[in-house]
Amino acid sequence: MKRIIVFFSLLLISATGFSQTPFQLSFTASPSVNWMSPAGQDVKNNKSKMGYEFGVHGDFYFDPEMRYAFTTGLLVSQTGGELTYDVAGESFNFAGVSINSGRSIRYRLKYIEIPYALKMRTRNFYRWRYWGLFGLSSSINISAKGDSSDKQLDKADISKEVKLFNTALNLGLGGEYDLGERNSLIVGVIYKDGFMDITKNSLGGKTTVNSLTFKLSLVF
Repeated sequence: MKRIIVFFSLLLISATGFSQTPFQLSFTASPSVNWMSPAGQDVKNNKSKMGYEFGVHGDFYFDPEMRYAFTTGLLVSQTGGELTYDVAGESFNFAGVSINSGRSIRYRLKYIEIPYALKMRTRNFYRWRYWGLFGLSSSINISAKGDSSDKQLDKADISKEVKLFNTALNLGLGGEYDLGERNSLIVGVIYKDGFMDITKNSLGGKTTVNSLTFKLSLVF
């Protein structure tokens, strides 16, 4: 709960700094495809994982035509992936359990995320505006569960194997359809390229988590 309060406080500070500019609030509920990228040769990305994100976005526009904005928000995102650990030796320790080498572990991770990016929109074309964004997102882990291919782990708590914070580069493209009465539907694709090591163990070296989010939002 304290972590959530801190994130709400940061969001409020951001909103206060842009309180005199045109503002647009949207609710998002978006599916995603997620995967993990290990640096070491003894650990391999095995499978991607379907996930989701939901929450609110706030766009603070710099100009009266509402074409250039600072965008932020508060999101809950579920991500993760599956890694195969083909390490030296017959077994390795993971989350207090001895796992045989060559087995796979599926990470089920949940984060509270704050994005902050520059968003640019075109003028209106037959009720459509097209947009692009570039920025970052900072996340704090609130849940880490894991499964192993040998069934020794079954939605087990693996928080001791996952770091608390993550940061990613965000790139996105999409469109916004005017529904009238100041409401609109936003669709698009956002690629999130994680650049922090999210794992605490030394297996596989630096391991990042990446995602492709299919953005679906409703502007109120």
